[in-house]
Amino acid sequence: MNSNRAAIMILALACLTATARSQEAPPPNTAPKDNVRRAIHWKHFSYTCDGGAKVSVALSGNVAKVLYQDHQYLMKQTVSADGNRYSDGKVVWWGKGLGGFLQEDAPDGNGKMIVQGCNLDKTPDAGAGTVTGTVTYLQRMALPPDAVIEVKLQDVSLADAPAKTIADQKITLGNRQVPVPFELKFDPAKIDPKHSYSVRATILTEGKPRFITDKAYRVITQGNPSHVELILKQVAADPNKP
Repeated sequence: MNSNRAAIMILALACLTATARSQEAPPPNTAPKDNVRRAIHWKHFSYTCDGGAKVSVALSGNVAKVLYQDHQYLMKQTVSADGNRYSDGKVVWWGKGLGGFLQEDAPDGNGKMIVQGCNLDKTPDAGAGTVTGTVTYLQRMALPPDAVIEVKLQDVSLADAPAKTIADQKITLGNRQVPVPFELKFDPAKIDPKHSYSVRATILTEGKPRFITDKAYRVITQGNPSHVELILKQVAADPNKP
């Protein structure tokens, strides 16, 4: 009799324990979330305007931050047939070549001038004006010491026109082998935020291309980096030559 009562008590305790476990809240999801936002890369330009007034412009994609006196304007790029036009709906910054001006935004384009006669200073911020990277290829073979690497930074905005070279560098290989580092220095005033820029490279032996880039490596504008790793492809041999 006592053994039956003990068995019943053990069974009841097991049922209570199972019920309690089933009612426990599930463990929280502790898996890390990839919610880190990428840092926005700004390119900074400084202008000296009429009367010695200073204007600072920071560009990232189609957004501009314009600082004049104690006012900072956050603007978006708008359609323009002449120059780079940014507006916040009240104030507009026109960047034209190496110059620009700040004025009130008006439907007829004749808003009150805030500051004009602005010319780009020749001292861009540190880090601007340089594209860096390396040149390599995947084939397991060595190049002769007199091989030459040509690297070019080009404006490739117009699909129906030849690419315009902004900067270039020639490197004699010597005793090195790939990967070989390069550094292209350019004038930031020649860079249009609306344009597309690409780096291409060629390795020449005896004056003839041996390896080339076979795709576009975009840099600088439209959120692209200023450092690229170029992987070149071997040029196919001429079947008519031994």
